[in-house]
Order: sequence, then C-alpha cells, then structure tokens
Amino acid sequence: MEKLAVSIAGLALVLSGLACTFTAQIPEININVPMIEVGEMREERRSVPLSGTEPVDVDVVFGAGRLELEAGVSDELFSGVFSYNVERWDPEITYEVNHLTVKQGGDEDDWGIPSGNIKNRWELEFSPEVPLTMDVKAGAGEGELDLTDLKISGLDVVVGAGDYVLRFDEPNAVAMDHLTLDTGASRVEIVGVGYASPETMRIRGGVGEISLDMTGDWVRSAEINVRAGAGALTLRLPKDVGVEVETSGGLTNIEAFGLRQMGATYLNDAYGETEIELRISVTTGVGNIRLIEEGAQE
Repeated sequence: MEKLAVSIAGLALVLSGLACTFTAQIPEININVPMIEVGEMREERRSVPLSGTEPVDVDVVFGAGRLELEAGVSDELFSGVFSYNVERWDPEITYEVNHLTVKQGGDEDDWGIPSGNIKNRWELEFSPEVPLTMDVKAGAGEGELDLTDLKISGLDVVVGAGDYVLRFDEPNAVAMDHLTLDTGASRVEIVGVGYASPETMRIRGGVGEISLDMTGDWVRSAEINVRAGAGALTLRLPKDVGVEVETSGGLTNIEAFGLRQMGATYLNDAYGETEIELRISVTTGVGNIRLIEEGAQE
C-alpha cells in the first residue's frame, strides 16, 4: 500500500525559523493518505447504560470525518450514532471500571482523509449526571464538541488537520482541573472558556488559526499558556475579571482592543482590582495576534 506522508510540523518549523527568537515547540502531526476501499453505507447505534454516580474517564479516538459531541439523556452514560462506508472503521466501544473508550476501528496508520465518496460521521452523547475526564483525539476532518451541560473535570483535546469548535454555553457544574489543546494544521475555536473555568489551560498550535473566547462566568483564577507556530491567534477577553497577557515570540503583529500596553504586556482595567485574575502567557512564531476585551470597539 502506497502512502503519501505530509509533515505538517516540517512546514511549521521552516516558517518559524524565520524568527530567530522563537523557541516554542510545535506539535509534530503527520497525515498519512492511504488507499481506502469504500463499501456500503452503514449506520449503527451503540450505548452504555449509566450504572452509578462515580466519575468516569472517557477516551474518544476518531480518525477522520465529522465528529459531534454533546450532552445526552440522564440514564445512559453514552450513546452514539455511527455512519460510515469503510468496513474496517467499525467503531469499538469498551467500558470497564469507570473507563469508557470509543475508538474508530482499523489501524490508525490507515485511517486516511475522507473525501469524495468516503464517509464517516460520529454523533456522540454523554451523561450529564456524572463527572467526566475526557481525552479526545481527532485526525483530519471537522467537528463540534458541545460540552455544555456536561460535568467536565478535565479535558485534553488533540486535533490534526481540519476545522473544529469546542463550546461551553453554561457554567460547568464541577471544578475543572485542566484544559489542554494540541493542534496541527487546523482552524480551532473554543467558545465560553470562562464557563468551564479551568484552573490551568495549555494551548499548542502548529499552522493555522486559533480563536479562544475567554469570556463567561469565571469562578477561579487561572494560569493560561499559549504557544502557536505560524498563523492567526485571537483571544477574546473578559472585562469583569483581571487579565494580564504577556507576549513573546518572533515575527508577530499584535493588535489590542480595550487593553493598555506596558511593553510586551497587556492589561485590562480590572487587573489588580478583582479577586479572580487570568494570567496569560502567549508565545508565537510568525503570524498575527488579536487581543480583544469584551465589548471593546475593534
């Protein structure tokens, strides 16, 4: 089987090499494009009943296509609809000792990139009744992870190439320890981070566009570290909690709206005046940074 290996990290490193002061590590994510045999379209429904109130660790491993995730019904820990036309992508679901795994079937090296007549779509729902620590790995494609109404105590997301949205539209019902995101050549948006209120947040980007909406009802202070390779980075910042953004990196253009600048640091008016504060460190290679306070005129 012949494969075309495209190294996203290689491109990112070449671009970031233009900035001699840039030292951020860029995630190395390779996309392999194998020959894929297409068959009949299949639709399968799988579920796991809710058996208690203990926290559950969830691993979602999705190769390529479209991934959707949201809160489901109270009496099922998990339910999902899987639509695909590659036979070896038959999903594998396992649950034991408060650990749930939902994984695309087949060899990870042969998942490829759905195009033309290749289809793969997952619609996943999880119980809003139990605390969840989620680890989501998604390859090439697109998706929306709507974490609203779920009790997320920790979240780790890795995406390869594509277009993904993560969202929190209501306050998280449990304390979130951490939120991490690693991207390759992607456009990724996180909406309503303040509703999640992670104690720590780490973002690593390769080539592409990252948009972080940090607004929402923060209930604790947070340490946030963002490192991006080449592309565009947008941070939408709350005005009712203190915000400090320290910037460093290479050939980067910075635009700030509603913030005051002190050298490479940007502050909002609430900084030093509120109990809750966001300390944000941003390191970039080549690209643009936009820092926008909530309600500010752009």
